[in-house]
Amino acid sequence: MVKPSAPQVLHRHVSIRRSGRVLRNVLAQSLISDIKRGRLRKDDEISADEKKWVRLDQHSQLASYFPTKTSSSSVGLPSDIEKRLSELSQMLKDLS
Repeated sequence: MVKPSAPQVLHRHVSIRRSGRVLRNVLAQSLISDIKRGRLRKDDEISADEKKWVRLDQHSQLASYFPTKTSSSSVGLPSDIEKRLSELSQMLKDLS
């Protein structure tokens, strides 16, 4: 089994922007550990040149470190949905 390799670091240092404040010269190698420790948030932005900014949760290499909420298929459905579907199923069987 092949062990997945860590993402290749293209830039040694990057800038992080949060709420309009810019933190410069952040070591790129520390980004993943900072995300895991909660120091960086999904809505923080990253840039190598401070011209183009990308949210961390939308960055191609970092997005996977931010879990996405899975929407439950039963959200917003009545609590007795299974009973209703069962009754409907039985009515359809009776009609056929």
